[in-house]
Amino acid sequence: MLKKRRIKYFIKGMLFLSLFYLRIFDLILKLLARVCREHPCIILLYHRIVDDSSEYLNKGPVVHHQIKDFKKEITYFKRNFQILSMDEVVNHIKLDKGFKRPSIAITFDDGYLDNYTLAYPVLKKHRVPATIYLTTGLVGTPDGIWTEQIGLAFLETKKDYFNLSALLGDKTIPIKTKEEKEQANSEVSETLKLRPDDERRELIHKLFEELEVSEKSGRHFGERMMLNWEEVQEMRKDGITIGSHSHTHPILSQMSSEKAKDEILNSKKVVEKNVDIKVRHFSFPNGREEDFSEELRDYCREVGFESICSVVYGPYDASKKDPFALKRVGAIHPVSMMAGEIVRLFFRSAVRKNGGVSVD
Repeated sequence: MLKKRRIKYFIKGMLFLSLFYLRIFDLILKLLARVCREHPCIILLYHRIVDDSSEYLNKGPVVHHQIKDFKKEITYFKRNFQILSMDEVVNHIKLDKGFKRPSIAITFDDGYLDNYTLAYPVLKKHRVPATIYLTTGLVGTPDGIWTEQIGLAFLETKKDYFNLSALLGDKTIPIKTKEEKEQANSEVSETLKLRPDDERRELIHKLFEELEVSEKSGRHFGERMMLNWEEVQEMRKDGITIGSHSHTHPILSQMSSEKAKDEILNSKKVVEKNVDIKVRHFSFPNGREEDFSEELRDYCREVGFESICSVVYGPYDASKKDPFALKRVGAIHPVSMMAGEIVRLFFRSAVRKNGGVSVD
């Protein structure tokens, strides 16, 4: 089964590569722009932008995206799409305008320093808008999101295996090679996301003890991992939209409603105090439907947010008229695969609106 999947992916990759360099995708988009009155808006999701000097355990291009790919993508997006800020996306929805051209928006979750050092110069050069959702409690600190700290702990540990029965049962997990560390990192992170917040914090403490590394693991890789307020201010003045992404990046559904609301409101207040703007946009940590609730969605409306982004896959259909349930499409690579996936989504939307036929 795995071999067949790899063969299928390889064939798809070669096909998309050919269509990309022959500009067939560009042609399809131009045709859709002519024949369709309205289009969806695809909100793209990135986290970290990395290069050859970055230290990380790879979790795929949505979380760790190579700058060389990002540069090519921005050039492609600028040539073929109307690129909107989240302010513009929400204004379109509020005014019931719809999207008259194939449109995308670029977003980053968490607020990593590399958004400023690597992504921002590319965005600035091409005058392309983007939105960064900040985990406010980590701005200006040497620490990363807890999932990233776990990855750095696996990189730093000298152990060849570990066992954490409270989390993974009696399994002994090998972590000698980088591939083993990446597999362990993903398994541990995903399992921790399912635990109540207080329990998750305690298990992370036990994990660091088991790995025999400091809870501040990873600091020796660099002075800090996250943006500081001066960098946020500079980008904001240059057209980058700033949103909030909670204060400490918990899974909001895994804590009491009162604590979750504090996380949401605190993150909004901290950005507004430090950047002197009204924060209109929120994306909730981890982003799955089960990580949020209607109660928290209503609370976001109550405290003045105007949109909420998830990581639920798909384009935004303007006909739904709900900026508090925005789907996103995670970044993939190479650029030919990203282009093919985006064009597929636009084409499928066009077919559905003109006959109700689903195209996969």
